[in-house]
Amino acid sequence: MEEVVITGMGCVTDLGNTPDELWNNLLAGKSGVSAIDRFDTEPYPVKFAGQIKEFDASPYYSERDRKRVSRNIQYAVHSAETALKMAGIEDSKSIDVKRAAVVIGSGMGGMEIFYDSSVNLHTKGPRGVSPFFVPQAIANMVAGEIGIRLGWMGANWSPVSACATSNHSFITAVDQIRLGKADIALAGGTEEAVCPIGLAGFAAMKALSTRNDEPTKASRPFDIGRDGFVLSEGAGILLLESRSHAEKRGAKILARLAGYGTSCDAYHMSAPREDGEGVCLAISMALKDARIDISQVGYVNTHGTSTPRGDVAESSAIFKAFDGKIDNVKINSTKSMVGHMLGAASGMEAIVVIKSLIDQKLHQTLNLENQEPEIPFDCCAKGVVEHKFEYALSNSFGFGGHNSVLVLGRA
Repeated sequence: MEEVVITGMGCVTDLGNTPDELWNNLLAGKSGVSAIDRFDTEPYPVKFAGQIKEFDASPYYSERDRKRVSRNIQYAVHSAETALKMAGIEDSKSIDVKRAAVVIGSGMGGMEIFYDSSVNLHTKGPRGVSPFFVPQAIANMVAGEIGIRLGWMGANWSPVSACATSNHSFITAVDQIRLGKADIALAGGTEEAVCPIGLAGFAAMKALSTRNDEPTKASRPFDIGRDGFVLSEGAGILLLESRSHAEKRGAKILARLAGYGTSCDAYHMSAPREDGEGVCLAISMALKDARIDISQVGYVNTHGTSTPRGDVAESSAIFKAFDGKIDNVKINSTKSMVGHMLGAASGMEAIVVIKSLIDQKLHQTLNLENQEPEIPFDCCAKGVVEHKFEYALSNSFGFGGHNSVLVLGRA
């Protein structure tokens, strides 16, 4: 069975649009959360988000073409191109395009164009709906657009599992490579949910923090004062290859995707299972798939959304999966600084874990001032932590009870 390695990374986030920029801002303890200025938030109970403010799509699309391509597709195209450049692939002539896969999903798809088109239908009638509405809105067009741009003819589709989408995209790509059906794959997720209907929908669920007076302190995973997550957006994409393919073309290997585990809570459409059985199952499966044991894992990048129930449930599940042997294990939450990118979250977080493995450093969990007593872990509350470790877990869970866990290892 082919070993799967990572040779390229790309992202769009509220803390930067390259992996290095993102990583440096995380180490500096910066928050990307700010007041929303894209639309009028006066009627909304929540007025802030992890909004992408500095993004230029002009290298990929003309001004005219940008009108036919939704933001989530633009974010993904930029991230894919960044990953390819990092991996030293300037064009597709150097690879077998029939064995090149694209597996990039989105939890919500073209949410903004759905909203805008609904408004146009209501105010202008059927003629007000753009002929580009459907191609912009459907979630699978992200993978389709990148396949078309690159000429990659291998497996091409878009997993959708809410906030676990990116991890499931990685898992699908890993299987393609392990089974010998692909040599190389772009995989990850993208999201554009910072729009009126996205904000209104999550606010109506009471899922979001309402700390409008202190937006940068709103996302506070593991803290007693947490009151919900911060809506965010962007993309995170990895370039995965079989080790033999990467070595043959002389690529620099950044890390290994050593294993994965998936499960379903089979419990509730949005609440986590309190006994943690689903998450424990996914972690156990991931360790078995990677052929390592719990003693070899030194770091967990948690789902860590900053919700009252979710953070405790995840911590309890990790503690249970590790049989309480957590002296060497540290955890943190990237969402404390970036917010929750939904279907793109675990794509971005995989990049963070890879940078952590390379530098042997863990970024802090921002805003953790009074740790929840039920959470027994070192959550990196006081700043950057120097930490020696060979393997890390990257957790991501989605509404519907979708659990996904990656095992990432040093190159």
